[in-house]
Formats: sequence, structure tokens, C-alpha cells
Amino acid sequence: MIQTALTLLRKDLRLFVRDRTALFFLLVLPIGLGAVMGTAMGGGMMGGGTKSRKIAIAIEDLDRTPRSQELVEAVSRVAALRVEVMSDVRRLVADGDRAGGLVIPEGYGAALAAGDAPPDLVLYRDPAKQIASQVMVFQLSPVLFQQTAEGLGSRMMGRVTDLMNLPEASRGAITRELVGSYLRVEDIMEGVEAAAAEAATEGAASAPVAPPVDDLEAGESEEEETDIMEALPGLMGLQIEDLSPPRADGLPRSAGASHAFSAMAVMMLLFNLVAFAGTLLEERAEGTLDRLRLTPQAGRAVLLGKVMVTMLLAIVQLALLFTFGALAFKVPVMEHLPALAAASFIWAFAASALGLLFATACRTRKQMEGLSTLVILVMSAVGGAWFPREILPEWFQTAGLVTPVAWAMDAFHGILWYGKGVLGTPELGGVMVPLLVLGSGGAVMLAVAFRLYQRSFESS
Repeated sequence: MIQTALTLLRKDLRLFVRDRTALFFLLVLPIGLGAVMGTAMGGGMMGGGTKSRKIAIAIEDLDRTPRSQELVEAVSRVAALRVEVMSDVRRLVADGDRAGGLVIPEGYGAALAAGDAPPDLVLYRDPAKQIASQVMVFQLSPVLFQQTAEGLGSRMMGRVTDLMNLPEASRGAITRELVGSYLRVEDIMEGVEAAAAEAATEGAASAPVAPPVDDLEAGESEEEETDIMEALPGLMGLQIEDLSPPRADGLPRSAGASHAFSAMAVMMLLFNLVAFAGTLLEERAEGTLDRLRLTPQAGRAVLLGKVMVTMLLAIVQLALLFTFGALAFKVPVMEHLPALAAASFIWAFAASALGLLFATACRTRKQMEGLSTLVILVMSAVGGAWFPREILPEWFQTAGLVTPVAWAMDAFHGILWYGKGVLGTPELGGVMVPLLVLGSGGAVMLAVAFRLYQRSFESS
């Protein structure tokens, strides 16, 4: 029995080794996707890390004084941020061109020069880019603390009186007392730090250990720390405004749902259309294509018919997907139906052209399945269908623009989340550029597919 089993094992191994598609999925695909994912998440080949990704932040300096310029330069020195000084940063953030924009108001420098608390800075954020937004606030906090330290005490105590809702007549006196207490606490802390440094220099045995707290107290401390962290930007004069695009029906938009349905409209459509385009190879293997070519004036009409039917199937799939999204997840489909219909039609054309390009470039159905699976998965990873492109390294974001997936994601996500139309408005940009890139790219791929069809199918 063992001998028979070993004979069957050798037989199955020989058959498996001869199947190139199976070998591809077993050996090449996991390594390829692992390399893409590792690089995308910040790793490096051969143990070398890639450069840390930077978050682009736009700064609008309305004050234009030496003190405001100092703040801009201080933010520019933060390694994790890439600063761009420009105007109308609110529109840039609302348009999705930047994850955040910092506005320095007029009077900022004059207030600091007078020793007063400066007017609040405003940080506009894109809620769809949560990771980038959190990084920005975390990186800006120490910079703002250093730049506004002169008026920090009066600012914090003024906010305390506001939170306590004290009478207006008594706020000034109470604020002055609180500021005095704050300054005395600063003096005490400086003395404690100096004593600790002296003790460490003299080789003191060890610092006293704080007594343990029970679970309840630890929970309360954690809650208090969270509240303080949330209130900290406001205490330092940073007002945060999340620019969530409004909807006509008054419901809140969901960036996650918009990205998810955009990704499904892009990635799953590619898989389905490539699979359907592969029927061209099956028809050639079965002899059906030869019989079709005997039809008068057939020629390239066979391939044109494939284009038309794949586009029809693509539009049906997209219509069903977005209808489900509108009903189950309240994705704003009807609100942006004209722009969404235009994007769906152009993407269906580009995806159909890509599918037929695979079908005409490959010799067998198995070869096409292996190659197309790797290419689609890689394009989806670098193009933003798996995760938002802003969390990827900068060179990875640039590489993603080579793929049709990135442009399709920009179009669909721009419509469903930012509320863009095909044409831009004074308040918001449009998706005309991504659609033009997809349409022209689809035309090029289709022309190449026709050329390969003429050479490999009509001549055989």
C-alpha cells in the first residue's frame, strides 16, 4: 500500500510541475505580493528600510510677520511633514489635494510680540485621511508649544475660565490669579528638576517609587489622560476643523464606505472582465473562432463584439454594486448620478480594453490567468484599492499613477466622498482629469489589443 501511495505521489508531483500556472500561484505570486506589501508598509529589501513617508501639509500665512515666518520654518523642520506654503488651503483640503492645511491668522505676530496669547491657528483636516490627520496633530503639538510658550499660561487659564462658565465680571481677576499660580508651579517644577539632576549627578541611590494604584484609579487616570490629549491642541491655540463634505439629504458621509465601494468597483471589475475576455482564447482552442471568421466581413468585428459585450457586463455589475451601496450603506449614488454614470462608462471601457489586451497577448487561458492575477493585485495595491495611497511611501504613490487603478479610484472616491462632478466648480474640483487619463489609456490598450489580435488570431 505504501509503495502504491508513493507511486501516486510521484505521478501527482510530475503533473504539478508541468502545470506552469499552478507553479506560478505556489511560488511566484506569494513572493511578489509579499514584496509589494512589505515595500508599501515601509519595509525594505534585504533588511534595508525605506525613507520614512512624509505627510504633505499646506500652510497659509495670513499674518506675514517675522513671528509667523518663524512658525512656518519650525513646522518645515519637522521630519515627518512636508510643508507647502500656499493660499486657499481650505479648498485644497476640501478637494482632497492635501490631508491638512494650517492657517496662521492676522495678528499672530503682534500678539506674541506684546506677550499676549495669539489668535487661534486653524487646522483643516480631511476626515477620509485619518492616519495622516493624526500624524499632523501629533507632530504639530510640540512645535506649537515651543512657539507659543510665552502666552501659554494665560491661554490655558483663559480656557479654564471659559470651561467653568464664570461670570464675565470676575473672569479677568480669576485669570490673573490662575496665571500667577501657573507661573509658581513652573518655578516649583524647575526647582524639582534641578534637584533631581543634582541628585543624579551625585549618584543618588534611586528615585522614590510611586505607590501602585488600583484598577479603578488606573482607569480614571487613563480617561483623564485621553481627555487632556484631546483638549491639548485647543489649549495651545490650535482649532481643528474636519471638512466632511455635506450631503443633499442631510445624512453624514462615510469615507470608509465610499472607499470600499470604489475599490470593489475597480478591482473586482478587472477580475471579472479579464476572466470574460479569456473566452476569446477558449474559442480559439475549441475552433469556434475559426468558424466565426468565416462569416462575411467578420475580421476585427469579432474583437469589437467582445469589447461591446464586456462593457455591457461591466456596466451591469457597476449598476448593481452602486445600487446595493446606496440601499444598504447610504452611499450617495443618486446625488451624484450623472458624474458616477460618466465615470462608470469610461472605467468600463478602460477595464474592458485591459481585459482584451491580456487575452490577445497570452497564448493560453492558464497563462492569462497567472499573469493577469499578479498584475491586477499589484495594481490594486499600489493604486489605492487595498488601502489609501496617502499612507504609502511617496515613491509608491507616484508609481501608482502609472496604473489605471489609481486614476479610477481618484474618480470614484472623488465623486462619492468629496462630492465632485465631472467638471470643477469655484468651490470644488472635478474628476475630468482622471476620466481623460482612463479614456485615453483605454484607447491605447484597445489599439494594441486589435494589433495583437490581427497578428496572433487572424493570421493563425
